[in-house]
Amino acid sequence: MRFKIEELVPIVGKLAEHYTAGQSTSITYEKAEQLMEAVLYCIQEMEQVRPDSLISEKDLTAQSAYEIGLACVEEKTKKALQLYNELLPQFCDYGNICLRDTFMKGLPEFFKWYDIRFEPQNTILTLDYPVLKDISSYAGIDKIYEFIRCVHAEQKLLKRFPKNYVITVLASYNGQYKEMVENICEIVMTSAIQGVLKRKPDTGLEELIEEVRGKARLLVEEYYEDSTELLDYLLGAVNGIVVRLNMQNLRG
Repeated sequence: MRFKIEELVPIVGKLAEHYTAGQSTSITYEKAEQLMEAVLYCIQEMEQVRPDSLISEKDLTAQSAYEIGLACVEEKTKKALQLYNELLPQFCDYGNICLRDTFMKGLPEFFKWYDIRFEPQNTILTLDYPVLKDISSYAGIDKIYEFIRCVHAEQKLLKRFPKNYVITVLASYNGQYKEMVENICEIVMTSAIQGVLKRKPDTGLEELIEEVRGKARLLVEEYYEDSTELLDYLLGAVNGIVVRLNMQNLRG
């Protein structure tokens, strides 16, 4: 952290005054700790979003860094909500309850209760639906934004297939697919890639991983013009696909 704790305390004091609506500056230790975390979250956001233009400036005060970071949090919240609203009309859960509840019920609750000023570090949701990117280190709007981006990428790929095909694949994989808590995109990709693999009985693990990577790349590049971001995300499913293929091979 570039600022000393004594530089942050006055910011927390001002937040406490706003929190109590000027009626008192006395708050619990837990609330003070929460407000300090809010300040740190915003400063970290500033450092992530504008590392080159601001971090090198020697005259940047803790107050300025906090205010810039708070503005960044507000902007990311708007971007996340905009992306969510863009995806909502064409969103399809393919009958999976976990995906539907997380996206259709959970996310609106997040935007309803998210406290940008006093607790931006609070993700609020557990985000039960597992995406293909590890977002466990994110918090607050950072985590929600990344989650929405992940679902957006998955929906983009799944739309490539007829809805009935996706549901058939899921039902074949698990008769209780509606209740399962697994990533449906990985399951569909496994099915699609399995059909075009030229796997030999003696194919090694590394060779199989590279072949799956290649097939995933072809699958994406064949149907999407601007495919870089989508491909980067979907390549996160490669190891999972290989595990599934090996399990199927053992069963077969």
